[in-house]
Amino acid sequence: MKKAIFCATALMFGAVAFAQNTSDVDQEGNDNSASINQVGSNTSTVLQGVASNLAYSNNAIIDQKGSSTSTVKQFDGRDGENENNRATVTQRGENHNSMVEQLDDDNIAVVSQRGKNNDSDVYQIGSSNLADVSQRGNGNMSSVMQSGDAGSMEPNNEAYVKQRGRENNSLVIQDNTLNVSFVEQRGHENDARIEQANINPAGGTENYANIFQAGEENEASIIQAGQYPQGSLNLGSYYNEASQTQIGDYNEASVRQEGSGHFALQDQVGDSNWADDFQKGASQESHVIQEGDHNISASLQNGFGHYSKVEQLGDWNNSDVYQTGGQHSSTLLQDGDYNIHTVYQSGNGNMSTVDQIGNGNNASVTQN
Repeated sequence: MKKAIFCATALMFGAVAFAQNTSDVDQEGNDNSASINQVGSNTSTVLQGVASNLAYSNNAIIDQKGSSTSTVKQFDGRDGENENNRATVTQRGENHNSMVEQLDDDNIAVVSQRGKNNDSDVYQIGSSNLADVSQRGNGNMSSVMQSGDAGSMEPNNEAYVKQRGRENNSLVIQDNTLNVSFVEQRGHENDARIEQANINPAGGTENYANIFQAGEENEASIIQAGQYPQGSLNLGSYYNEASQTQIGDYNEASVRQEGSGHFALQDQVGDSNWADDFQKGASQESHVIQEGDHNISASLQNGFGHYSKVEQLGDWNNSDVYQTGGQHSSTLLQDGDYNIHTVYQSGNGNMSTVDQIGNGNNASVTQN
């Protein structure tokens, strides 16, 4: 049975301007539903099921006002359910583009676009994945790709993207089960990237990532992945958490976590700060706080149970932390300008505490 509901409106202004809407709906399977409302000069395409991959009880809702394009493709639902996949797309303004493609069961995609020239892509495969994308402004781009099946647990992977401004870019990739991502961008030309477990065949479970950017041309990246992606151990990524906040312009922040139980926090307030954290093994913790301009922080922790905190208050400060082995602790405070700090700790159970107050201080710590 095919079921489609159309409500398309073409408006004529005076005797000159004429708006033409186009809608194409193709459904295979049982109890699929499509509702399209168009005002202006829009194009929509809904494809639910194909001959060899039927769709059951999928629901597509498209509401367009202006001149935009929306495409929804949903396949392979399960017979007998009230609703399998659901896609809701709302577009207001000009030249927006939305693509939603969902395969399997109980995936939900919500896309809202207002302004001009925004672009959103949502691809979901598996069960109970949720993507919520909201774009306000001009020229923003968002891509969400999620895969995995959590069985009866709902929702499974979750991705929330909110963009306000112009020419912001966001990429979220998640696979396996119960991963959560938040991206919020305010301003223009900010870049955010979250990848949770996508490089590893074992996938990842219950990883959490959050990126907040306010300003111009900030870059933030969080990668949480299993170790040995090419090896026989096939270890996944579990229970990792990372959060990044950038307020200002031209800041760069990067977190990569491999293994399980890691925590990373990066806060940047100011301009042109740079922070990079790489954690491998299990149960590492890193905090980086930068308030000022042109500060640099790099941290590498390998092993288990390490703790690192770097606090830079001022301008042009530099810190390097390297810890390998088990259960080391490093704490640094730089309050001033042009301070330099280096710590290297290997073995087990070492502790380093350094306070640099003023300008031009230099400290180096080595413990084995």
